[in-house]
Amino acid sequence: MAQPTNTFDTYDSVGEREDLSDVIYSISPTDTPFLSSAAKTQATAVLHEWQTDSLAAASTSNAVIEGDEATLDASTATSRLSNSCQIMDKTVVITGTQEAVDKAGRASEIAYQIAKRAKELKRDMEATLTGNQAEVAGNSTTARKFGSLGAWVASNDDLGASGSSGGAGNTASSDGT
Repeated sequence: MAQPTNTFDTYDSVGEREDLSDVIYSISPTDTPFLSSAAKTQATAVLHEWQTDSLAAASTSNAVIEGDEATLDASTATSRLSNSCQIMDKTVVITGTQEAVDKAGRASEIAYQIAKRAKELKRDMEATLTGNQAEVAGNSTTARKFGSLGAWVASNDDLGASGSSGGAGNTASSDGT
């Protein structure tokens, strides 16, 4: 079927309004299972320290005779561990005009961009925490870095024939052959 001659349709029109959804769909995954499940505490210095302790190995021969004098067991000191605090950022700059104009999908550009950067920062933290980054103390020209999971796993790993485990966060593991 053909259009009648001189039919004015949407292909000829100049003033059609756009059909733009007022929803912005995030298509990037934002799950951070390691970061979300990790215990959190407040660091009050650039070097955060804590102590660990362990029990003596279990013994199946722990038996004494009745009335025997007690033998004193050795005590061990706690272990002191530390990790540097790493500074991460995601920045936003929006002009006053951009904030003022009518936008689709968001009322405030600055609020939208801050929320987006927060999700990106959380993903950066997850990727770094679960990576293999050695601790760096830093100085006025070098950024501090925390020792990530790969640098803390000191045993029970498989890194190949010539690989080496991390240790106490300050040595990254290395893959072997």
